[in-house]
Amino acid sequence: MINKILSEVSPVFGFCSFEKLSESLIDCRAKNRIPENAKSIIVLLFPYFLGDDAYEGSDISKYAVVPDYHDIITNLLLSASDKLSEAYPDEEFVVFTDNSPIPEVRAAIDAGLGVKGLNGLFINKVFGSWVFIGEIVTTMVLDYPDVHETVCINCGKCVSACPTHAIGKNGIDSEKCLSFITQKKGNLTAEQEELIRQSGCAWGCDICQNVCPMNASVSVLPIESFAKGAEFKARIGSDISDRAYFWRGEKVIKRNLSILNKEGKKL
Repeated sequence: MINKILSEVSPVFGFCSFEKLSESLIDCRAKNRIPENAKSIIVLLFPYFLGDDAYEGSDISKYAVVPDYHDIITNLLLSASDKLSEAYPDEEFVVFTDNSPIPEVRAAIDAGLGVKGLNGLFINKVFGSWVFIGEIVTTMVLDYPDVHETVCINCGKCVSACPTHAIGKNGIDSEKCLSFITQKKGNLTAEQEELIRQSGCAWGCDICQNVCPMNASVSVLPIESFAKGAEFKARIGSDISDRAYFWRGEKVIKRNLSILNKEGKKL
């Protein structure tokens, strides 16, 4: 029954032990919502890749092309948790996504759903790194996989391609990451502006993911709401509350678009 309910909202899901991750929880406000007797974490993947041809001329990162995933994934998870609560009335099911106390990449790996790249991103064998991760923490005891693969093929292509040299052997320096730079408020340095100009991207950065061999032949099976609401250009001058770049406000995306209007070449 549980597999049937979960398959209605996600094409890929798995289970991992809550106890195994209990000492690695992220300290955030949502942590207080974890069930007192939590036993398992249900990890679900939500693919959003629309196919390479779809992004021709896009000026935002692929994850920002689709409508703001927070609301869509939360609604899908709540739908699943409601059905699970009805099917298993003696158990608790609590939904988390993005701003979550659960270390999502590690949970997804422990659930046997994929591996971690040198860029710190989670990579699934079917959908690559083009997935959002959501969790349902439950008091149910579930079957956990015996996981052997936890890291990527370690080819180093993402390390070489990163324009800010943010990726190294010990992980990623997030403040050097171009995606982080595009999201900074206020004035940027001339060097940071040039990086945005060369990337051709007004929000985020996909360079390390685009060169990843594990993303070379991924399946195109996006969640329906993602495909229907896709916008490949940053929207300004109207309500952007349904876009992933909304949380920083319109000034940041306007600044970046202004930078891109200056002459420059794409990487």
